[in-house]
Amino acid sequence: MVSHLNRYIIYGRSTCPYCKKAVDFLDSKRKENIFFDFSDDPEAISDAKRFYKLETVPIILENNNVSGHTRLIGGYSDLVEYLNDRV
Repeated sequence: MVSHLNRYIIYGRSTCPYCKKAVDFLDSKRKENIFFDFSDDPEAISDAKRFYKLETVPIILENNNVSGHTRLIGGYSDLVEYLNDRV
């Protein structure tokens, strides 16, 4: 059963191996996720990096489907650590 309380939003590029790993990891944990591919829009991904104060992609957010509250998780390794700590 897929958990629908929280979904994960991933900003990245389809050519980024860690972006793909993040999607695969979330799928393996049966977590709803949405991937926004900015491969063709380097300015948008630069803006997102600046906004979230991250130097690399993916940029991963956790979004509560009920409250709408959204929080920054970080990158791929942050995601793995965050979800593994919650088990």
